[in-house]
Amino acid sequence: MNTRIPNYICTIITIAPGYYGSKGSSVIFSTFVSLFIESKRLTLDMTKPQEPLKYLNQVLVPETAIRLIAQDRGGITLREARKIMEDSGEFGMYVHDVEEEDI
Repeated sequence: MNTRIPNYICTIITIAPGYYGSKGSSVIFSTFVSLFIESKRLTLDMTKPQEPLKYLNQVLVPETAIRLIAQDRGGITLREARKIMEDSGEFGMYVHDVEEEDI
C-alpha cells in the first residue's frame, strides 16, 4: 500500500488559511483578483516563474491569512500566527468550508 501523499494535496494543506477555511481563502482570493488581476496591476513579468493566479493563491492568500490571524490574536508575531494557521487548518476546513451555494 502506497501511503505517499500526492503533491497537490500537500500544496493545499500548506497554503490553507488556517481557521478561515476554504471560505476565507475564497474571499481573500476573490478580493485579490479584483485588486490585482482585473486591474492588470499584477502581471506575469512580476510573478515569474509562477502565473499571477497561482502567485495570489500560493503566496498572497496564505501571507494575508497569517497577518489576519496575528491581528485577530492581538498582534502576536507572524511566526506564532503561522503556527496557529498550520494547527487550525483542519478546523477551518470543517467549520468554514465552501458550500455548493457559495460557489
